[in-house]
Amino acid sequence: MPGTPDGARTTSPAAAARTIYAGAVLRRLLPLALLLIALLAGCGGGDDTGPQTREGFILAADGVCQRLASDLAEAGSVNPQTPEQVAQANNVLADLYGELVAGLGKVRLPDSGTPRRQAQAFVDSVRTADPLVERLRTASKDFVTAAKSNDRQAAATAGNEVRSALDAFRAARANSDRLAIGYGLGFCGNLG
Repeated sequence: MPGTPDGARTTSPAAAARTIYAGAVLRRLLPLALLLIALLAGCGGGDDTGPQTREGFILAADGVCQRLASDLAEAGSVNPQTPEQVAQANNVLADLYGELVAGLGKVRLPDSGTPRRQAQAFVDSVRTADPLVERLRTASKDFVTAAKSNDRQAAATAGNEVRSALDAFRAARANSDRLAIGYGLGFCGNLG
């Protein structure tokens, strides 16, 4: 490359343009890259060693609820016509609810303070309903047995127990939904 009369090196206009362009791109991409790194760090990225925040809990818990939302909605839209269908629908509901309890049990709570207490209250409310779905499962099984016995009184009593168990479960879910919405959970607050 030719030099100047004083011996300094010069660059071609194309090389200078590439250097300026690369610098401009770097200045624009660096803040974007830092933002992306910060967002990925906030998502957890599988690193459970850092502190859990309220926002991190919301993101993780709502992820669990979102994965189950359509299955729970479908299970809730079934209109069973026979005792066997009632039992089957309630078993599906119980299984899905078990997945919800297990999934939320894996989500780390916020580290301290009010966010932790509120998140714990929500998770505890979900767990509180778990025995109620087992009651519903048992009542449904008893309903099928009573219906097969052709004993109308036993079938009516068993049917009432299914309704009572379902009502208790729905009341517990309503409480969980209320706590979830109050905490800022979107999907988890709308499963009932």
